[in-house]
Amino acid sequence: MEYVKYPTHVQRGDGLAIPLHMDNRDYVAFLAWEEAGNTAAEPPEPTHAQLWERAIAEMRSLRQPILEVLDGLQSSALTLVDVERAQVIETAKQGLRDITKLDLSDCTTYEEMRAAVGSAYYALVATLPADIKAAFKEATQ
Repeated sequence: MEYVKYPTHVQRGDGLAIPLHMDNRDYVAFLAWEEAGNTAAEPPEPTHAQLWERAIAEMRSLRQPILEVLDGLQSSALTLVDVERAQVIETAKQGLRDITKLDLSDCTTYEEMRAAVGSAYYALVATLPADIKAAFKEATQ
């Protein structure tokens, strides 16, 4: 049997994921297999497409609280009939949505992808009025 060892589990050659827990008899069998002198393979390196999706998925989860704060600010602006402010907020929201469409094909590592996404995020924030910038900061703390 071949094994691949991940931080949270061991995957057997048949695809079964074994949680790293001493009460799990499959994990105990894996440990015995290792003690017999066998070595688990390292997990395969993620593909460029997998890294890209990971970077975008991270951005989606980070932007959600910001979008929620902006929705509240926009609702208040519309209630106060401050259409100009509501439009600025809508532009910021669209900018956040568009970050997930970044072309990351020139990035070769996950860190480069995160940096590209971060640069786009900070460029967007730099265009906003101070009070809306504060909302971004508040939502990301």
